[in-house]
Amino acid sequence: MAQAKALDQVICSAPASTIVMGEHAVLHGYPAIVAALQGRITVTLSRLPDGRLNIDSQVGQWRSRMSEALATKIDQQPLRFVLAAVQYYAAQASFCSGLGIAIDSDIDTTKGLGSSAALTVAMVGALRRYHGLPVDQAAILFDAVHLIRQVQGSGSGADAAASCYGGLVHYQAEDIVAKSLLPKSVTCMPDLRLVYVGYKTPTPEVIAKVNAWAAVEPLRYFDIYAAMGGLVDVAQGAIEQQDWSALAIAMRAYQQQLVTLGVCDEGTQQAITAAQLVLDGLPEATAKAVKISGSGMGDCILGLNLPAVPDWPHMQMPIAISTTGVEIL
Repeated sequence: MAQAKALDQVICSAPASTIVMGEHAVLHGYPAIVAALQGRITVTLSRLPDGRLNIDSQVGQWRSRMSEALATKIDQQPLRFVLAAVQYYAAQASFCSGLGIAIDSDIDTTKGLGSSAALTVAMVGALRRYHGLPVDQAAILFDAVHLIRQVQGSGSGADAAASCYGGLVHYQAEDIVAKSLLPKSVTCMPDLRLVYVGYKTPTPEVIAKVNAWAAVEPLRYFDIYAAMGGLVDVAQGAIEQQDWSALAIAMRAYQQQLVTLGVCDEGTQQAITAAQLVLDGLPEATAKAVKISGSGMGDCILGLNLPAVPDWPHMQMPIAISTTGVEIL
């Protein structure tokens, strides 16, 4: 790859995200719908003259020679997504000059919200611009998903698609293809609220359990994934038509498939039931739904037009969709 003259400084930011529909099925060839959220991670790259790599972030710092960083095994390093990106582009561009990386975040990383994907997208955008490479959304997404899968060993990359494109995004993991479902001029979107169940089962652990169940009943799970994929298609049409009632129906049906899949454990179901009781008190004409958001067995549930509930035992997070994806200065 030809090397362009590097810039002295690049600033790139990317938004948080959450999955709306497509959990689990996206790992089996079916599409997902993800949403970019308000709250961003910003990466500032600055040239250093002394061949060093300095990283400053809320989760840790790094100080070393660049050559040492490029030879480091990323393993479970707190800064593994950052180091993986630096190593990848250094190898691509044969570029090993000094680099300062400052990372600022207003995403609560303890709540997930696609913070690792947002960081990776911001790093990829910044490094591609820094190295004089194309910075279109498709190119950034392709490299970001590659890095996420390299670091994690697997992953759909759906949250990275939201961070790249902004708004509500349709994503196909197999081909790493994404498209925005609504024009940026659309500002009338339904209210979304995430509710933290109170615990989280690590996603790889949930996926391993589901895969084990599917190995015993492959035809049954094939049918579940196919039904999920069909519901995502319905939801896509509903979003494009801004038919929020139809989206609510699809979300409720998808939740039933997640129950059938086996990822709605007792604690998650308790939160779902409590939220549903609140939604039942809303006017009949309201577009309303609640479902798992993510792999399940804890973590978060997503409410469509779910109002705030005083004195609830669960942490509630009103979220606003960001129509702006990755931005590079």
